[in-house]
Amino acid sequence: MLRLIVLCLAAVLLAACGDLPRPFQHEGNDEPLAAPRAAQPITVLEVPGRPGLANALVAALEKEDIVATRQTGGDNFLTLEAQSGPGGGQNWRLTNQKGESMGSFSESAPEKVAAKVAEFLRGDDLGATDLAARPRVAIDQVSVTGSLDADLLKRALIAALEQQGIAVVSENAQLRVSGQVRITQGLAGHDLVEITWTAVDAKGVEVGKVNQGSPVMRDDLLSKAQAMTHQIAAGGAEGIKQLLAVKHAS
Repeated sequence: MLRLIVLCLAAVLLAACGDLPRPFQHEGNDEPLAAPRAAQPITVLEVPGRPGLANALVAALEKEDIVATRQTGGDNFLTLEAQSGPGGGQNWRLTNQKGESMGSFSESAPEKVAAKVAEFLRGDDLGATDLAARPRVAIDQVSVTGSLDADLLKRALIAALEQQGIAVVSENAQLRVSGQVRITQGLAGHDLVEITWTAVDAKGVEVGKVNQGSPVMRDDLLSKAQAMTHQIAAGGAEGIKQLLAVKHAS
C-alpha cells in the first residue's frame, strides 16, 4: 500500500509539470521562484573606507539565493549598511522599509556577512514550529548530467525545504534525500530533463521517489539555467514534504 501511494505521488508530480518557459512549476504555485527566493531583496550601501566590498557582498548574497543590488530599491527592499569597527572589521545593520533594525552583527568576510544575513531573513523556524519539532531531512549527493549546476541545485533545494518548514540537518534525519538530474538530447532542439529525488529513512530503507520531467528547449537550458534550477528545487521540495507525510502515516 505504501509503495502504491509513493508511485501515485510520483505520477502526480510528473503530470503537474507545465509548459515552457516554466516546465517544473507545479499547480497552485504562480511564482515558481517564490519558495527558494522568498527572502526580500536587499540594497547594499557603500562601505566607508572599503571600496569594492559592497559589490563583493552583492555577489555573496546572490550565492545565498538572496536578490541584492547596489541601486536604490523599491518599497519592498531591505537595506544593509556598515560602519568600520575595531581591528578592520565592520559593524553591519540590516533594516526594513521603516528603518527598523532586523539585526546587527560584526563581520568582515563577505561570505560570512551574507550567511548571517540569510540567517536573519530565513530565521530558525520560518514561522513553523520549534526547531526541535520540525521534520528533519538530510540532503546527500545531488548529481547532474548536463548543463545545470549541481551545487546550485542542492543549495536551492535546501532553501526551498526550509521555506516548507523543514529543517535541513546533517545528523538524526528522518529522511535522507539524494538527487539525480539526467539531461538527454531529443529532437527539434529539445532536451529531456528528468529529475529523481530518492528518500530513505534512518535505516536506509527507501521511503519513495519524487519524479519530475519535461522536454525543454536546449537554448533555454543554457540561457535560463538558474531559473529552471530554482523551479526544479521548488517542485522537489513539495514532493519531499509529501514523502514526509507518507512516512509519518506509515
